[in-house]
Amino acid sequence: MKTLVLHGFAGSPATFARFFPDAGAPCLPGHGSAPDASSWEDAVARLEPDEPVAVFGYSMGARLALALALRRPEAVRELILESGTAGIEDAVQRARRRADDDALAGFIEREGMENFVDRWEQHPALASLRPFAVQLRPERLAHRPIGLASALRHLGAGAQPSYWSELRGLRVPVRLIAGTRDEKFSALAARMLELLPRAQLISIPDCGHAPHLERPQAFVEALR
Repeated sequence: MKTLVLHGFAGSPATFARFFPDAGAPCLPGHGSAPDASSWEDAVARLEPDEPVAVFGYSMGARLALALALRRPEAVRELILESGTAGIEDAVQRARRRADDDALAGFIEREGMENFVDRWEQHPALASLRPFAVQLRPERLAHRPIGLASALRHLGAGAQPSYWSELRGLRVPVRLIAGTRDEKFSALAARMLELLPRAQLISIPDCGHAPHLERPQAFVEALR
């Protein structure tokens, strides 16, 4: 089965090459040399495969993977979501998050990648990744400020529609992967499990938002 792999925000396909050596793994809009992001809908449309594939997504990539499966369920044989969510349900909270993402995008454009990466490494949700900061820093610094800012504005959680009301109708098999120390996304995964008709949840102990980095062998087992 062919696989489409979607990386996370400020990441790259290289992160997942060892887990999916033969997969199609594009740079998401606004990342690397990919065109800047222009809208959530355009980004999802760009990802549509020519034939049915398994789709894996991490974080931002997981949100896009879910959107793709809802848009083209006949093109997705299996969905694997690591640290994903169906969106922000409350419109006020979603608007607030969009404003926060826009403010951070402005910071990237004004201050450049190095200052952004310094700030991003201290994000509370990514605390479990600080031991990997030296490893991740070159990957994060390789992006263009304008490109990454466009990804925040158009692909951030504030720009994503809420898909919670659509989950019950998704018949694609779904595997949800979450680190037990990532309380927010573990709870989101548990809620998605209740709504998705053909889903299973694999909770990986002793890790946070990025099990593929923090517990790679357990992550491999989850993929099996």
